[in-house]
Parts: sequence; structure tokens; C-alpha cells
Amino acid sequence: MLFNNKFSIVGLFVLVLAFSMNSCKSKGDSEPIETEIAVPPFENEEFVTFYNTFSSDSVFQMEHIAFPLEGTRPQEDSTDIVPDDFRWTQDNWKLHRPFDDGNKTFVRQFENGPGNIIIEYIADKSGQYTMERRFAKLSAGWHLIYYRKMGKY
Repeated sequence: MLFNNKFSIVGLFVLVLAFSMNSCKSKGDSEPIETEIAVPPFENEEFVTFYNTFSSDSVFQMEHIAFPLEGTRPQEDSTDIVPDDFRWTQDNWKLHRPFDDGNKTFVRQFENGPGNIIIEYIADKSGQYTMERRFAKLSAGWHLIYYRKMGKY
């Protein structure tokens, strides 16, 4: 009787081990393990080249803005009302230059947005003054599609 119980336990153990090894093998065959890590768009060479050219070439910049550009600006004073449908135009556009941290006064952060959108945030260290730009890869390449001018919001 003792022999039969030991045999049953060992047999059961071998059976469970065989099934678990087989199920692991099946999982591995049907679901490949992801070995590549996706590079965020703002870290790819194409976007970096675009971004640097956008910041340094005024003609290129104007050609790569989706005018009339959605966005907003801060109030100039307490009586100034910024319309909800505010748009940047070629007439009111001031060229953007390369990022300057103002001797570490400002910080910049990039984030992936939905689809092929990259969002850039710039803020002072207190976080009171902020700016946002959104870039999208369109059929004609990367473009600025949204701009919230530096200000207190």
C-alpha cells in the first residue's frame, strides 16, 4: 500500500510537470517574445533633424507650420480676453529659435501624443510660466500643428 501511494504521488508529479512544460512551450511558439524596444518618435533621427532645422531655418519653419495654427496666447492684461477660436497666422507669427534654458531657469520635456504627435513642454522651474508645442508627422513631413505661447495660464 505504501508503494502504491508513493508511485501515485511520483506519477502525478511527473504528469503535472509534463503538462506544464508542454503548455509553456506552446505559449512560446504562438506568442513571440518582444525583444525590440520601440524608440519614442522624438528620439528618432528624422524628428531630431526636423526639430533642429525648424529652430534654425526661418524659411523651413514657415513652410512647416499648419497655418492658421491652432493654439492660444496668454492674456496681456486683466482686461484682455483671448478668444476661444484664437489662431496663429503668418502675420502674427514670431519666429522660434533654438531652446535656451536661460541658465537652467527653464526645463524642456517631450512626450508622445496620440498617433504621430510629439508634444514639447517648456516651463520655468516654478511651473507658473509654460509653453506647449505639438508636432505631427503629416503626409508632407513633420509640421507644427499647435502652439500655446509662453505665459501664465
